[in-house]
Amino acid sequence: MQNTPMRNDPAEQDYVAGFERIMWLSEQARLHGWRLSDRQLIHEIVQRERAARISEKSSLPIIGSEVRSAAWNRGQADALRNLLRAQRENNK
Repeated sequence: MQNTPMRNDPAEQDYVAGFERIMWLSEQARLHGWRLSDRQLIHEIVQRERAARISEKSSLPIIGSEVRSAAWNRGQADALRNLLRAQRENNK
């Protein structure tokens, strides 16, 4: 695969890492027989989008081990949307 500028972009890497983290957690939950309700998934999507907006608008440097970028939070929100969509299709 050819290295494109987008693949080397730290924001793109954060997005993919956030997305993959949620998908991995989803698989672990499925293996244990756990399932989030639609309401819980929607709540988590809203929280991830809110965190992304806050980190984008903040003019102060945020430092810490658990601080994630806006792209990471958006990747997680998109993964949660995919899970919600798949869950709704399976319930039809």
